[in-house]
Amino acid sequence: MRIELFTKPGVQIVHQARELERICQAHDHLEGSLYLDPSMNLSPEAPSLLALFEGETLAGAMTFFAPTQEEAELVSLTHPDFRRRGVFRALVQEAARQAVKFGIPDFLFVCEPQSKDGVAALHWFTSKPDHTEYALRYDRTLPPEHLKIPTGLTMHRATETDLPDMVQISSDSFSEEAERAAHFLGLAIVSETRRQYLFRLDGVRTHLQNRGIGRGIVALLLRECYAQGTEDILIEVDNTNAPAHHLYLSCGFVQEAIYDYLRAPIAQFLPKQA
Repeated sequence: MRIELFTKPGVQIVHQARELERICQAHDHLEGSLYLDPSMNLSPEAPSLLALFEGETLAGAMTFFAPTQEEAELVSLTHPDFRRRGVFRALVQEAARQAVKFGIPDFLFVCEPQSKDGVAALHWFTSKPDHTEYALRYDRTLPPEHLKIPTGLTMHRATETDLPDMVQISSDSFSEEAERAAHFLGLAIVSETRRQYLFRLDGVRTHLQNRGIGRGIVALLLRECYAQGTEDILIEVDNTNAPAHHLYLSCGFVQEAIYDYLRAPIAQFLPKQA
């Protein structure tokens, strides 16, 4: 049994991880996918994927997503033929060793509640519920034109010059520290796999709620996705953000998956000091 770390997963390991994902989705009735984009990790040296091999077979895989130093999100899959052999435990312990290198104190384990084996695997350590997220998929039978766009609402692709405005909006909307928002949004702007957009109303940055602006923003984004030929349009929303959840459902998104997040300090996964 060996574990390999990947900061930027290549074609071969991505193919193997996706095949493992397909097997586990069918076996455990999972809806989610492994997040294999390393561009948002706080350091380019942080592993985005941990892979455990038995011989040449990928027996288990774990994604390591740490956009800030506060926590790392972990999603793990174990091949059904290799379960109850310590695969998950070995991956978590290696992830803990990696987290120490970057001063990360906590893990957030992501689990779909219908996965009986997944839920059971999380019982061997101490954790506490943190939050829940809903995954929503847009109903492609609905044309984006059915959503009204307020007069004067425009969208343009954001650049680094827009970062101060974006940081202010994020800080105001999510009660987030400006420094943290700047770090995350800065990574997103320079990422080759992401696009950021800024919306303005009659030339003024939009910051008012209950004026149909949110619905208009969704409409503009949907039209942009359709124009690019995007087949699937997905949104994830926190269970604590009921207004946003209601907005997306009313715009034509359909809930398809639930993800429970459990928090655990990494200290319990590290070797005990003599």
